[in-house]
Amino acid sequence: MTGSEIQQRETADAVPTRRLQASLALDTLLGSLGLYSVIPVLGLLLAARSDGSGTAVVGAGLFCYTASAGLSATLVNRWLPRLDYRRGMVGAVLLSAVGFGLLPYTSADWALCGLLVLAGFGVSLHFLLSRVLVAEVLSDSIGRNRVFSLLQIAVNAAATIGPFVANLLYSSSNPQVLMAMVALCYTAAGVVLLPGLPRGRSPLATSGNWPVSRQILLRTLRDPAMLRVVLTGTLGTFVYAQFYSAFALYVGREFSSAFLRSALIAGPAVLIVLLQPVMTAVSTRLLKGGTTPVDILGYANIFFGVSMVTLGLALSPVVGAVLAVLVFSVAEMAFGPMISTAFAGLPIESSLEAFNLRQVCWTTGEALGALMGGSVFLTLYDRGDGRVYWEVLGIVTLLVTGLLRWSARRAAART
Repeated sequence: MTGSEIQQRETADAVPTRRLQASLALDTLLGSLGLYSVIPVLGLLLAARSDGSGTAVVGAGLFCYTASAGLSATLVNRWLPRLDYRRGMVGAVLLSAVGFGLLPYTSADWALCGLLVLAGFGVSLHFLLSRVLVAEVLSDSIGRNRVFSLLQIAVNAAATIGPFVANLLYSSSNPQVLMAMVALCYTAAGVVLLPGLPRGRSPLATSGNWPVSRQILLRTLRDPAMLRVVLTGTLGTFVYAQFYSAFALYVGREFSSAFLRSALIAGPAVLIVLLQPVMTAVSTRLLKGGTTPVDILGYANIFFGVSMVTLGLALSPVVGAVLAVLVFSVAEMAFGPMISTAFAGLPIESSLEAFNLRQVCWTTGEALGALMGGSVFLTLYDRGDGRVYWEVLGIVTLLVTGLLRWSARRAAART
C-alpha cells in the first residue's frame, strides 16, 4: 500500500458521514427516479426510434444496457484508483444523463445501442464507486448496513413513482419530453453529490490489473467463510431475479386486471419504502448480538425459498400471489442491503476489489435467474405445470441454504 493510500485510510473517520449519507440518499433518489422513469418504456422507445430493424434492436438495446449496467465498471478497474470519488461519481451520473438524453435524437440502431452502453456504464460506475466509498468510510457492518438500507429505500421510492412518470410523459411521437426529464434527474443527482463527497479521495487499488485477481479467487475457493458469502449471495440473487422474470410473466398471464398486475409488481417496492427501517432495526439488533452478515443473507434466502413454495401451493392464484409478494418483500428488505454489507466485510484489502467480486456474483446470479425465469418457467406454465417450477425452485433454494448453514455450523464447531 502506498503512502497516499495509507493516509486515505487513516483519515477515513474525518469524512463527514452524515453529510455524505444525505448526499448519497438524494443522489440515489434522483438517479433512480430517472432510471425507473425510462425503464418501463425503454423497449417502446427503441422500437419507435429504430431505423427499420424492429424487434431486433429492442432485444439488442435492452441487452446492451443490462450488460453494461451490470459489469462495465469492472472493465475499467485498473484506472479507477486514479480517479477521485468526486470526479468519478459526478462524471458517472452525467454519462447516464447524456446516454439517455440523446436517445430521442438518433434512429441508427448502432447509435441507440451505443448510447445505452454509455448510460449503463454511468449506472455501473456510480453504483460501484458509491458502495466502495461507504465501505471505506464506515468500518463496521452495522453502520454500513444502515447506509445501504437507506439507499435501498431511496431506490424503491423512485421505483414506485417512476412508472407513473413514464406513463404521464412518454409519447412515441415526442419522447424528448420524458428523456429530457430523465437527463435532468441524473444531472441533479450529480449536483446534490458535490456537498457530501470527500475531496481528493480515491478508491484503494485492487491487488492486480483484473477486477478480481487470481489470488483473491483462489483465496475465496480455499476459505470456507469467503466461499459461503459468494455462494449465498449468488443463490439469493438467482432467486431474486425470478420476481422480475418468472413472476412477472406469471402475473401477466394469470391475471386480466391491469390494476392487480401493477399492484403485485409494485408491491415489494412500496413495502420496502414503508418497512425497510423496521428491517434495518432487526438486522442491527442481530448484528449486535453476534449474527454475521452471511447468516442474515441465509435467513433472507429462506424467505425467498418460502415465497417460491407459496406460489406452488394449491391456493387460489390471487391469494398465492399476494402471500408470495409479502414473503418476498421481507426477503428483499434483508437481502438487498446485507449483500453489500457482507461483501464489504470480506478480508480483502481493497474494497473496490471486494465490490468487483460482488458485481460478478450479482450479475451471474441475476442473468442465470432471468434466463431460467424467462424460458424454463414459461415452457412449464404453457404446459400447465407452472406450479412444478415454483415448488422445485423453492425446495432447492431451501435445501441449498440449509446445506450452507450446516457447513457454517460444522466449521464453527471445529474452531
